[in-house]
Amino acid sequence: MAVIRERVSASGTKSYHVQVRIKGFPPQTKTFPNKTMAKDWAAMVQTELKAGRYLPRVVAERHTVADLIERYRKEILPLKAEKFIRDQTVHLDWWEVKLGRYNLAELNTNLIAQARGALSTESIGKTSAKVQTKDAAGKAVTTTVVKDRVRAPATVVRYMAALSHALNTAVTEWGWMEKSPMVGVKKPKVDNERRSFLSDEEIQRVLTAAKESENRFLHTIVLLALSTGMRQSEIMTLRWRNVLVEDGADMGLLVMEKTKNGDARTAPLAEDAFTAVMALREKAIKNNAGRVPAGQLLFPSDSVDNKPVEIRKAWETCRKRAGLDDFRFHDLRHTAGSLLAMSGASTREIAEVLGHKTMAMAKRYSHLTQKHLGSVVAAMNQRLKAKNE
Repeated sequence: MAVIRERVSASGTKSYHVQVRIKGFPPQTKTFPNKTMAKDWAAMVQTELKAGRYLPRVVAERHTVADLIERYRKEILPLKAEKFIRDQTVHLDWWEVKLGRYNLAELNTNLIAQARGALSTESIGKTSAKVQTKDAAGKAVTTTVVKDRVRAPATVVRYMAALSHALNTAVTEWGWMEKSPMVGVKKPKVDNERRSFLSDEEIQRVLTAAKESENRFLHTIVLLALSTGMRQSEIMTLRWRNVLVEDGADMGLLVMEKTKNGDARTAPLAEDAFTAVMALREKAIKNNAGRVPAGQLLFPSDSVDNKPVEIRKAWETCRKRAGLDDFRFHDLRHTAGSLLAMSGASTREIAEVLGHKTMAMAKRYSHLTQKHLGSVVAAMNQRLKAKNE
């Protein structure tokens, strides 16, 4: 039942204090400036309490999105890998600026969807591109077009994932919300089929440009990416204990203790990549009194202890010198996959070498394996033809 009491202050101002008592629930109280509001609130609370919806809403009203993000930063984020901490701090900072002032009871699908729209369209810098046109006389003219740069759909999805996990944590672990409003928000469509493979001539150009780089490690790093399909993070965190080589062998193994997928795996080290790594190994042994410095990085920074060398600027210079537009370091991994496919590797073998958890990831190279299968079938038919003559 609800009890409404009229109160008059020393200045003569009236207010109405409401107390709702229902068996099995703690008393709920609130004060209003007029009796109508007091009655309406009392009726709403009684209905919501009986339906089991009111108390979760009260808790949600006590906390803002900013409160949620702050607690998540302190309790959950430190448990993640360093790269995720860095990236998700940026993501959560953006959400805090955009939605931090709302309490969790007010946060709904529509508010998040509007923020997602801003996330997808707001300018994050400028980008330029050269466009060729013809003037009135038919002469080719090159102009530079500058336009706003916006976040890619995949980036927007990562921002949304950071907030989504924070909201889910508030629901399942903290009891701050009854359900996450992120559930009904659509994610932008991401094109996961982006393919960028280098031709033989382009591979030669990028290796030549890497060899000419001022960064003493870049050529070996690029060679490893092309010959093993390892991710940049996997290459840069290699230590000499991860390089397994038997005396007199012309091949070795690279052991990745922890990959992006969270699993350990190995990659064969052979040919030019093997030679380049062994040359680095000899220098490392020479500088370590004739012993392999097991805990030392293959590609250490010259300025920061126990950190890998920074290659971002060196790679960008290398890419431009090689004439590779819209090409990322990660595309060297895709190139390795394409080389495996064209060399006759099966989809399963490609998945194993590249460390894919599912076969679906390796199927992007299936169009290249078809060429190999075609040559196999052609050879088989030649044998049939010979027997039929």
